[in-house]
Amino acid sequence: MKRRFSWTVFLVQTGLVALFLAGWEIAARTKTLDPFYVSSPARIARHVGVWLDEGILFKHLWITLSEAAVGLIAGMLLGLAFGFLFAASRKIDAVLQPFIGVMNALPRIAFAPLIILWFGFGFLSKVVIVVSLVFFVVFFNTYQGFKDVNPVLLKNARVLGASPYHVIRHIYLPATMTWIFASLRLSVGYAVIAAIIGEYIGASAGIGFLIDNAQAMFDSTGVMAGLAVLTATVAVIDYAVRSIECHFAKWKLHPNSIGGKS
Repeated sequence: MKRRFSWTVFLVQTGLVALFLAGWEIAARTKTLDPFYVSSPARIARHVGVWLDEGILFKHLWITLSEAAVGLIAGMLLGLAFGFLFAASRKIDAVLQPFIGVMNALPRIAFAPLIILWFGFGFLSKVVIVVSLVFFVVFFNTYQGFKDVNPVLLKNARVLGASPYHVIRHIYLPATMTWIFASLRLSVGYAVIAAIIGEYIGASAGIGFLIDNAQAMFDSTGVMAGLAVLTATVAVIDYAVRSIECHFAKWKLHPNSIGGKS
């Protein structure tokens, strides 16, 4: 029953996408929508095909994904580490939390040109821009996840002789797993957005570079083709993250987790 329901949902989703694309194509062909501004699915598909024939699509996509992936990993690790540190230490939290709040409120994308100026037009500047967005998403989710752990459960674990390792392994990590995966799914989109923005501002390669070039030539088809490639790529990544999340869904905090098998 569960499998049938999943296939039903998938077919409905596919039908909605097909209906949207068909309506878009018909509207463009009948000039209900001006194809100069919105292009059409057929034109976009042909444009992506040209990129594939010329061998530039995967080259530029790889650069964008590399920037996003390195920045995502670095931002995740920093966010997890500082989130745990702030949640574990009341003194650090009390002193530095206001500064984190102010930094989070800053329009970090507006600093992208300055970051490009500091770190150059290469790979590193795009990674720094990605980290600046991802870090705060992961930090606040991790911080909140650790803060939401029931203190009574922690006291009971210590009374039962649980070591710091077992407390982290059996209480903190399962309790924060949902928060971490929620931040990961958000961060994937932010990472790609940040990499693209960095490429808009200054780059010689990447999907953002292709989109920016197309926009400069008033080529809506080229812009839409780049957006279509990014949308498909992020959808695949999001599906992979959700699959991993489902795999680890059983590893969540349970009232009887202490005292079970380690």
